[in-house]
This record gives sequence, structure tokens and C-alpha cells, in this order.
Amino acid sequence: MIARTQHYDPRPRPRRALAAIGAVTISNTSRLLLFMSFATTVAFVALRREAWRGPVWAQFKRVLDEVAVRSLLTTVVTGMLVGFALVTQAVYWLAQTGTTGLVGPVIVILLIRELVPILVGLIVFGRSGTATLIELGEAQPKGWLRLLEIQGLDPLALLVLPRAIAFALGSFCLATVLLCSTMLTSYLLAYGLELVAYSIWDFADAVLRAMKIQDFIVPPLKCIVIGYMVALTCCSTGLGRRDESDDLQRLVPRGFVRSALAILLVNTLFDLVA
Repeated sequence: MIARTQHYDPRPRPRRALAAIGAVTISNTSRLLLFMSFATTVAFVALRREAWRGPVWAQFKRVLDEVAVRSLLTTVVTGMLVGFALVTQAVYWLAQTGTTGLVGPVIVILLIRELVPILVGLIVFGRSGTATLIELGEAQPKGWLRLLEIQGLDPLALLVLPRAIAFALGSFCLATVLLCSTMLTSYLLAYGLELVAYSIWDFADAVLRAMKIQDFIVPPLKCIVIGYMVALTCCSTGLGRRDESDDLQRLVPRGFVRSALAILLVNTLFDLVA
């Protein structure tokens, strides 16, 4: 038998390590650029009126109902838990230190700017993103993606476009519900525990006075972009499954990691720009 020879790399070990790091960096950068071009293409297609034909519009309404309506209960419960565990604790410690006048700024910085967009992204992925992963994960192995192409239907317009826009608009709606339920729960608990003595209107006024002009623009825009990116991440991950050798059960954790990275990346970029 002929012995198997190993390839010998004459380069020193530090250069080999740098080469390996460089190869990984180039590969990941190429994937990121490809994903950004994919996101830009979907955004431009969404602006074309002729792209919103009957099947695309019907798919959009179905996905929007799944994202914005069927996730309402989960969003309200999450808001109640956040109001109980986080905001009430902030009010409690501010009351203990005699600085209840900082309730508004603390809620704006902690809840509106940071926590709500991240939680909304996770809710959207958990409720609708996993269904998208499983549904589109069968597109190529089952052959119905090829069937759409044979029928002259654009898979990008029919499968990706309505999900991306529905996820974006649904994230904005869920963020509003999450914020209202969190603030209402936190006020009722703080008032019941006698941590605050003013009315709910004074509580809302304190929060509104602490908000700046960008707080009415950046957090809603952040939620919309996060929903959009979660949808594109789930669609690209699902459609990236080529055949049955790629286990369908691996798509969910893979999609979760990629969606979580997308959520954190968008949140960080907005914080740096704002």
C-alpha cells in the first residue's frame, strides 16, 4: 500500500496562523457583503409598484397577521415581566435614594433606546422566524423553489419580499405594544407598592419630558430595521439548505445565532450613529 503523504507548508508557524485568520476574515467579509447586497436588492424591489402583485400581497397579509397579531399575547406577557423585573426595580432603587425625578431618563435610556428593540427582535424570531426557517428550508430539497422558477415566478418577490416588509412593520407594532404594556405594569406595581405617589399621567409626562427628538425617530427606526434584518437572515438561512443531507433541525439554532448577531449589530450601529 502507498502511504498517504501530508502536505508540508514551508512557511513559519506565525505566518500560517496569520494566513488562517486572514482566510476566515475574507470569507466572513464576503458573506457579509453578499448579505448586504441581498438586503439592498430586496429594499429596491419593495419600492417597485409592479412587484406587489396579487400573490405577493396575499403572502404579505398572511405573514403580517402572523407577526403582528398572533404575537400580541407573547408581547404583552413579555412586557409585564419586564415591567415587573426591571423597570419596577429601577423605580424602587431610585425611590430608596430619593432620586425619583430620574425615573423618566432611566426609562428612556434603559427601556426605549436599548431593551425594547432587542426584545422585539427576539420575539419576532421566536414566533415567526422559526416558521420561516422551516418553511423555506424545504424549498430546494422538495423542489418547489425550482417549480416557481419554471412557472415564471420570481422567488425573491414571492418568498422574501413579503416576509421582509411584514417583519419590519410587525416589529414596529410589537415594539409599541411592548413599551405600553411594560410602562403600564411598572407604574401599577410601583403605585401599589407606594414607590410613587403621582398619577399615571404624571408618570407618562415624566417619560415624555425625558425624551429627545431623536428618541421619537431612532428607536422606532431601529425596530423596523431589526425586523427587516431578522426576516432576511431567516430567509437566506432557510433557502441556503440545498438538500436532505443538511439536517432541517440544524436550521433553527443556525438561524438563531445569525439573527441574534444581526440584532446586536443593528442595535450597535444605531447607537454609534445616534
